[in-house]
Amino acid sequence: MSKINDLIKKLCPCGVHYKKLSEIGNTFTGLSGKNKNDFINGNARFITYTNIYNNPAVRLDLDDMVTIKDNENQNELKYGDILVAGSSENLEDSGMISVVCEEPTENIYLNSFCFGFRLNNEYKNKLIPGFSKHIFRSASFRNQIVSCSFGVTRYNLNKKMFLDLTIPIPPIEVQEEIVRILDKFGELEAELEAELEARKSQYEFWRGKLLDKNDNLKSIGELFEFKNGINKSKDCFGTGNLIINYVDVYKNNKITNEIVKGLVELNDTDLIRYSCKCGDVFFTRTSETREEVGIASVLVDDMNDSVFSGFLLRARPITDLLIPEYCAYCFSSPRVRRDIISYANFTTRATVTGPILSKVKIYVPSKEEQKRIVNVLDKMYYLINSFIDGIPAEIELRRKQYEYYRNKLLSFEELSVSE
Repeated sequence: MSKINDLIKKLCPCGVHYKKLSEIGNTFTGLSGKNKNDFINGNARFITYTNIYNNPAVRLDLDDMVTIKDNENQNELKYGDILVAGSSENLEDSGMISVVCEEPTENIYLNSFCFGFRLNNEYKNKLIPGFSKHIFRSASFRNQIVSCSFGVTRYNLNKKMFLDLTIPIPPIEVQEEIVRILDKFGELEAELEAELEARKSQYEFWRGKLLDKNDNLKSIGELFEFKNGINKSKDCFGTGNLIINYVDVYKNNKITNEIVKGLVELNDTDLIRYSCKCGDVFFTRTSETREEVGIASVLVDDMNDSVFSGFLLRARPITDLLIPEYCAYCFSSPRVRRDIISYANFTTRATVTGPILSKVKIYVPSKEEQKRIVNVLDKMYYLINSFIDGIPAEIELRRKQYEYYRNKLLSFEELSVSE
């Protein structure tokens, strides 16, 4: 950090100028006059809301297409353009910004749900795109954005107030050094993301190799009995006994006491009919897509006086052929998932039932072999999923480091008007 400190002492020892956005550029609109048919078999690429939200430097390897006619007057994106996602369901996410940090090699357009900001001629050479991608996501600027976003169910950014927001304009040499430092954190995170993807592929390969065998197959109906979960009115939730919810199952292959946080008021009959025992397997009963229906998780703790949600199916073992830890993996093998998806009902939502799941067959080796498989897959699973000692934990650490240094490096003293 000594180089950046030396540069600041040399080039801006008394602070830097802060400029209103209205002083350095102007806003422009995204696509206009389009209907849903224009997004079928399009001839030009466009930037989506999600692309902006997920990437400080917007991705230009685009698959999203729109039809642009020869006589249309639409705004084409340029190098250095600052793109704004103008609304959000959450106040904290409103006005997320991304920057065009590469020279587009073709005409690219901006989604109509967003708007752009383009530097005027004077400031094109005073604010480099690499610096923009960091400053517009800094804590100080994000606080300003939130202050000019309004709404109830959705929060919309007020463009006039947006143009009144200010950013620091340090000397170019300072900007370049800050970009070099902060981009290094991004490179380290990208390396970890690539390693995570490689490890996920490795895990998926071995899960299929170890679990998709053609011998010792048994149908799920031979091993479990099914029960639909409890349904209660909204005012029953928030207090009472623990309830295993859809998200608990969807996000975890094993359910422990630490995971379950939901509460529901129950009577004695509820506790008997919808009880949860160690070794119970829970399946998500419905989903908006086939690919996400019938996700399974196994309860590996004793959880007395608890129940499970009506959005789930409970599969309770009727044999002692399976160990609970093996159940955490055997229902997610490629072949089993493929069978569950193919058997699922689908109208407006995908749905599975006890009779549907009963037809699916799984590999049932000896308990000794199950333990061996669990030992192999546990190590891989925790490496790619654990936020304590896995790769996700390392990625989260790098992100926090980046955010710390971004906010530290981008906090400039403001130069007084007289200087």
